[in-house]
Amino acid sequence: MATASLMDTQLRLVLEVGVDENGKSIFRSKNFNNVKTSATPDALFEVALALAPLQQHNLFAVERNDSSDLQA
Repeated sequence: MATASLMDTQLRLVLEVGVDENGKSIFRSKNFNNVKTSATPDALFEVALALAPLQQHNLFAVERNDSSDLQA
C-alpha cells in the first residue's frame, strides 16, 4: 500500500487583473512558497486577507497547494 508524506505547501492568491475584449475576467496568481505544512486553512486565509490590500489588483480567490511524496 502506498503512503503519502506532505513535503511542501504553497499559498496562492488569485488576482483579477482586468477583463478581455469579450468581457471575461483575466486572472493572475501570486505564489508564496515555504509555507508551514502544519498551517491551518483559517491561518492561511487570514494571511491572504492581510496581503490582499498590498496587491495592485483585487483578490479573487485563495488557494492552498500541497505537494506530497508518494512511497510504496
